Amino acid sequence: MKLYLIIVFALIASGCVTTTDSPFSNKADESKALQNYIQLGLAYIQRDDFEKARTNIGRALEIDSDSSEAYAALGLLYQQQAENRLAEKHFKTAMSLDAGNTRGRTFYASFLFRLERYDEALQQFELAGSDTDYPRRAVIFINIAQCYLKLGKNTQAVKAYEKALALDRTQPQALIGISQLLIQEGEYLKGQQYYNRMVNVIRSSGMTHSAKSLWLGIELARHFNDHGQESSYALLLKNLYPESQEYKQYRALKSNE
Repeated sequence: MKLYLIIVFALIASGCVTTTDSPFSNKADESKALQNYIQLGLAYIQRDDFEKARTNIGRALEIDSDSSEAYAALGLLYQQQAENRLAEKHFKTAMSLDAGNTRGRTFYASFLFRLERYDEALQQFELAGSDTDYPRRAVIFINIAQCYLKLGKNTQAVKAYEKALALDRTQPQALIGISQLLIQEGEYLKGQQYYNRMVNVIRSSGMTHSAKSLWLGIELARHFNDHGQESSYALLLKNLYPESQEYKQYRALKSNE
């Protein structure tokens, strides 16, 4: 399965960032200033503007030299610059300063996953997932499922997807992930149930099928001998993703029949 890792960035206020000049001077507002500089740093990392990111994170550390969130942002910055040793050093500093910094822990876990250190990534994601107050906890369990898949532990991966869906029953990535895994395990009936939920989410939200979701629909339709549904999904796959690997796979499948 393709990696679905979501790095949970801070919620950034709408509008373009146009300056790094300090708008904060009131000592009583240092906490707000700290958070704003970290937010700006993360925003610039997303835009690959690393110098401005470094400037803002540096200003955050000038306000609080023990800010776990600032060190986590700095770790993310070094990760994006392929400075893995420095990235890990700053992620570890962030965790030592505040073990309850869940967002920073997800940054660190994602970093470990990218380095294919799946056992360590799983440990960090599971620690992050234990924070019941974290607003996007369902996403963490999707990442836990991905770790289990890399470790060849499909049963645990299914349970992690189920937990993600218990937290957010309309999470599309969890629905497609568990559908695909169950189909691979030969549990077509259960896979169909989750797939139907995903289709309902797509319809109600106005989303568009991905090539992967259409291919899963084709696999299920073929298993249950639903030729009309197979043709419908195949036509969508051809029209929407004619150059996709999934459509090439379908054409090869049909040509061998």
